[in-house]
Amino acid sequence: MIALVVGLFGIVGAYVGVLVGLTSPLVPLVMALGTTAVLAGIAQLAIIRAGRETPALAGTVRWVFGGMAVGFVSVLLVPAPVAGGPLLFGLPRITAILLLVVGAMPLVVLPIAYARAFDAEVMPPGERRPDA
Repeated sequence: MIALVVGLFGIVGAYVGVLVGLTSPLVPLVMALGTTAVLAGIAQLAIIRAGRETPALAGTVRWVFGGMAVGFVSVLLVPAPVAGGPLLFGLPRITAILLLVVGAMPLVVLPIAYARAFDAEVMPPGERRPDA
């Protein structure tokens, strides 16, 4: 819940900074980290079962959204791509980081983690499948 509230304040702060004409490079950084914190906060609320976090999913959610935050920060710190510049997997570095770290990691890792932990941590004990 703390990540959700902090992220919302970060997003609001970034919007206020833009509206007052602040040209600091911190504004996009605050927006990126705030957005990541909001997504992580929502995901943490979604993994609470019976008043507690499910351990395997909690670790995975923290790992994925920590990686997303690192991806956003690295994209904002990497110099702008130039023609003939270095490529990563055949793409400009910034594009590759956004696609693979910020985009694909949560889309691939979170569903796999949820599926692996479903029977043990998500499904209530009285509703177990007969073949499990």
